[in-house]
Amino acid sequence: MEDAVEPQSSHPVVLPRSEHPVSRKLIDPDALWILRRLRREGYLAYLVGGAVRDLMLGREPKDFDVGTNARPSEIRRLFRNCRLIGRRFRIVHVYFRRKGQPEKIIEVSTFRGRATWDEEPEAGEIPPEDLDLTGNVFGTPEEDAWRRDFTVNALFYNLADFTVIDHVGGLEDLRRGLIRIIGDPDERFAEDPVRMLRAVEFGVRLGFRIEPETEAGIRRNAPRIAEASPARLREELRQLAQRGILAEVLAQAHRLGLFEALLPEVEEVEGVFPLLERLDAQAREGRPVAESRTLAALALPTVAARYPLRPGVNLEEAQQAIGQPVEALGRRYHVSSFIRHEARELLLSLYRIARGRAYRTKGRFVRKPEFAEAWEWFNAWAEIAGDLDEVVGYWERYLENLNRPAGSGKKRKRRRRRRKPQGEGTGTAEG
Repeated sequence: MEDAVEPQSSHPVVLPRSEHPVSRKLIDPDALWILRRLRREGYLAYLVGGAVRDLMLGREPKDFDVGTNARPSEIRRLFRNCRLIGRRFRIVHVYFRRKGQPEKIIEVSTFRGRATWDEEPEAGEIPPEDLDLTGNVFGTPEEDAWRRDFTVNALFYNLADFTVIDHVGGLEDLRRGLIRIIGDPDERFAEDPVRMLRAVEFGVRLGFRIEPETEAGIRRNAPRIAEASPARLREELRQLAQRGILAEVLAQAHRLGLFEALLPEVEEVEGVFPLLERLDAQAREGRPVAESRTLAALALPTVAARYPLRPGVNLEEAQQAIGQPVEALGRRYHVSSFIRHEARELLLSLYRIARGRAYRTKGRFVRKPEFAEAWEWFNAWAEIAGDLDEVVGYWERYLENLNRPAGSGKKRKRRRRRRKPQGEGTGTAEG
């Protein structure tokens, strides 16, 4: 069995320009400007992380991050268009604003060492020079590489000589298509449980396998995902939905035992994935996916298990069945009341459709803008549930008759009104 990477003192693997595909032409010009400015001031400056990984794989990076031995205060002094952020790790965001273009952020971080100052300094005690205000000790590029999450994310590109530098075996894992945690899986996942979800994400995004020891660590530590910040987890799920890979990532998370701790309110899991796949297809086509629709997809199978969609359902009972799972998921991830309301309304529309011929105001309902989307969702759920053919057939006939052009089909006989005799009903007396 392959082992997780353990820190060790060794010479890095350094690929010269002739042996890798990374080119300055492929790097964001603003990131290049930052790298050159730092180098002119005498600092080390590398392109780091996911951008190097993607360039090595022939992919277009989403973000370009810079690592340097300049301290945050020194970086801020060099770039007026920047802001210090972060409580745990002090990093610098350098902002670029151009007319007609979205704002761009290049993240610049100081190389971190392996150690931290865990004890509170006593009165008058001066912290070491290599300690930042969050207790993280600044370090060398090698130490910084060992602090990163996965080997494929710990590669550096050195603009000074156009080399790619690998301290942790990331180049070999790129070649083999492996996602491997750096260090002991139990320790690294305890430090940051979100890494388990990110391991699954990278595996799906890159088409890589999770290295066996890393995967075993995820299975052992899966319940820890519930300890992570709800805000961070919500953002991770939102980005997965934007990328159009949420269904596949959550299916893999379910296989590894993460799903139950990540979304314990989802009691019925299997029906979730086909619904999310529809939303992922929409995202991949470039159509934004509203968060309320993701919430509805997560809740619908559980709602339907508690109160099945069937002809003649009671809408008041349906509202009660919808409310509890949607509200529970919304509270866990601090979703706004407006988003929860939108999810509830979509699900309630499915129950209106399920009433079939018993729904008296269907004529007004089908003219509303939200009907078309609800009808698509109902058909998708009918394919999953497999017992709604009668309702689907009824609505198909109803909509076909509704959309039939005027003058087609049988003509209705026009009833002639009976003319009243002269003087009848006028209230005047006969002479």
